[in-house]
Amino acid sequence: MIVLVYGYGGSGEGHWQRLLHEELSAREIPCLFPELPHPLEPDKDRWVAELAECVAHANGQAVTFVGHSLGCWAIDHYLTEKGAGGIHGVLLVAPPSPYLLFEAVQSFMPPPMSKEAWAPVADRSVLMAADDDDYASSDEHAEMARTLGVEHRVVRGGRHLNTDAGYGKWLLPLEWLGSVGAIPRP
Repeated sequence: MIVLVYGYGGSGEGHWQRLLHEELSAREIPCLFPELPHPLEPDKDRWVAELAECVAHANGQAVTFVGHSLGCWAIDHYLTEKGAGGIHGVLLVAPPSPYLLFEAVQSFMPPPMSKEAWAPVADRSVLMAADDDDYASSDEHAEMARTLGVEHRVVRGGRHLNTDAGYGKWLLPLEWLGSVGAIPRP
């Protein structure tokens, strides 16, 4: 089961997460793209509770999270609070700085980034971010990956890896899902 977790404001039409959901659905691969409560006024506890419901909905099927931006920190809080039981792996795309000063997202800050919580899924998890992201520096992304104990991949010139940066259809997340055994390879 693939669970897509958007960030602040959601992932609108044409966003790579929406297109990935459509592709997975077309392939009849079990996936969820929950409408998280109040995407413009996100609350960490409510988002984590929603992720817990998604994992419960999987009925014992291993879950692979695919998060973008603030959704990455929702996943981080989930793993710290609920544990990695039933989680296969995690793709973190463009997490914002853990020091982000933006009032609307303060319930997520600072993210726990517990290496111990991530250990059971670290070898099937990756943090993917651009070298020119407006919401976190390359050094911050590298440090986040080290702290979590996950692989770090750099996308050159991808900014925040969202629709504004030209990331509509994007094959890298689909390829990654296949490489970690979360979906069958085409």
